[in-house]
Amino acid sequence: MIIFIKSICIILAIVIVVLVLLQQGKGSDLGSAFGGGSSNSMFGALGPSDFLGRLTYILVAVWLALSLLLAYLYKSENSEVIFETPLIEEALEEGLSEEIPIE
Repeated sequence: MIIFIKSICIILAIVIVVLVLLQQGKGSDLGSAFGGGSSNSMFGALGPSDFLGRLTYILVAVWLALSLLLAYLYKSENSEVIFETPLIEEALEEGLSEEIPIE
């Protein structure tokens, strides 16, 4: 389960980076520098900014939720091992208290 969620998070992170790089800033394309308004593009007059922006927001939200779930799963998996026996009792059983000087 953890490996599956981790691989999905990695794939989503790569897709998010690609989507952010595909988006263009306000008026940064070459056509707008010379006054050309490409209203007959595939995504409409505004271009792919609305579609790619919404898709990026959705993928970032899914990535964040999966990352939080992954952190919770790691915490619950490791807490059983760490807090199984108290560390003080374990140190007393091993005899480490005799090596610690009391002064």
